[in-house]
Amino acid sequence: MLRLLPVFVQVILPLALVWGTGVLARRLLRLDPRPFARAGLYLLTAPLVFVSLVESSITAGEAGRIGLVVLVLVGLLWLVTAGLGRLLRLSGEERSAFQLVSIFINAVNYGFPATLLALGQAGLERAVVFSVAHALLNNTLGVYIAARGQAGSVRKTIRQVLRIPMLYAVLLALFCRLAGFSFRGTLSLGGLEVPLWPSIYRAIEVLAQGAIPVFLLVLGMQLGAPPDRSTGRGRENGPLLAVGAVRLLLSPLLAWGLTRLVGLAGVAGRAVILEAAMPSAVLSVILATEFDARPRFVTRAVVGTTLASMLTLTVLLSLWQ
Repeated sequence: MLRLLPVFVQVILPLALVWGTGVLARRLLRLDPRPFARAGLYLLTAPLVFVSLVESSITAGEAGRIGLVVLVLVGLLWLVTAGLGRLLRLSGEERSAFQLVSIFINAVNYGFPATLLALGQAGLERAVVFSVAHALLNNTLGVYIAARGQAGSVRKTIRQVLRIPMLYAVLLALFCRLAGFSFRGTLSLGGLEVPLWPSIYRAIEVLAQGAIPVFLLVLGMQLGAPPDRSTGRGRENGPLLAVGAVRLLLSPLLAWGLTRLVGLAGVAGRAVILEAAMPSAVLSVILATEFDARPRFVTRAVVGTTLASMLTLTVLLSLWQ
């Protein structure tokens, strides 16, 4: 038990204190998290991904193996949750909600800060690759699960993918790396050397540095939402426990096996396992609300797995000490 305390204090407690600030902001100042969430998604995620990939030392082979692990992991979790949904005798709507929160991971709002604190910048770079692959699946397969059976779901899926800011950040970062473009050069104007490119890159870096604090505050504000006191919650307890077991226990265990299979070791392997151990994705609430896939159940699952992850992640990280 004493081994867990230093890990909790060094990694989980700083995150929890910032969440607490977000909770207080929601409860005392009545702040709406949606504008902050949109700012994080559309203004800050892309710069963070771009800077991480441009400065990253990750090889194409390593990035490909991380992407492969994400793809296989999501596929395995899909199969497991489909079977559990039938075993628990969930309706179609309930099964969609159950799969959303069991499969998809809070890889950015929670995963990036936790990985940075636990594994440093090298770990964050691998977490970025993980999150890009996961975001593509989350915004395609996730939309399909939430909108299953609804008319126009394919069109909505395509629109959702095209709205992912980090997708364009990845493409731009890959172009810069392949073209050998450097932001250290100057622009010549009338014989005067103007350091335009370094200034532009510095602005991108400033935005990137603001991403993680905003992610944590948004998560805290979402956790600070008024409790749901509606009736009919008791029958959800069994599926909620199953979500917690899949998301916080089975998922990192599967990731551990997959990293060994593809030869991801050291920081890369640990970053993948740590990301796979994250709680349910906040985006699941948005998708469930948009497509009416049991949003109340999804919200409870996100909050519950986030709080439980403080213990499960502490145990996981202590195993690496």
